[in-house]
Amino acid sequence: MNQSKHSRIIGIDPGSHRIGFAILEKNVSKKIQILKYGTIEIPPKTEFGEAMIQLRKELISLVDDFKPQLASVEDLFFSKNVKTAAKVFQSRGVILLTLAERAIPILEPTVSQIKKGVTTSGKADKNQIKSSLKLLLQIEDLKGLDDSWDAVACAFVGFSMQGSKLF
Repeated sequence: MNQSKHSRIIGIDPGSHRIGFAILEKNVSKKIQILKYGTIEIPPKTEFGEAMIQLRKELISLVDDFKPQLASVEDLFFSKNVKTAAKVFQSRGVILLTLAERAIPILEPTVSQIKKGVTTSGKADKNQIKSSLKLLLQIEDLKGLDDSWDAVACAFVGFSMQGSKLF
């Protein structure tokens, strides 16, 4: 068990060209705050191999800067567009490998677990998720793209899934 005063988690919402990320920290009194969130954006016309290298470099930089003790990476559901789904799965593979190489334990909540963990409804929409996060984390606004809010929700639920094992 980690006996430090703070614990950090990185939440990741995988995508083919836009990957949401969020770094959350929980202190001894269990208060959770957002340290950083946003998206890793890769131009759509980028050659696939180069895109994966860029994703890996960005993720390594985040992990090295914030040193999370845990990762929560959204599990994927099957997409009707097989070509897009394949790219997202490949991107997710780079994410999982990069985290594993850094010896960061990985949780993989499903979309419905994330929605339910943040809003109490597994069928919540994007606006309900955003509103719930603002209340739960006591923040006025979440800016940016919904990929980044999804990553915040994923990280928040990751803390819940891990329970008290971080302290």
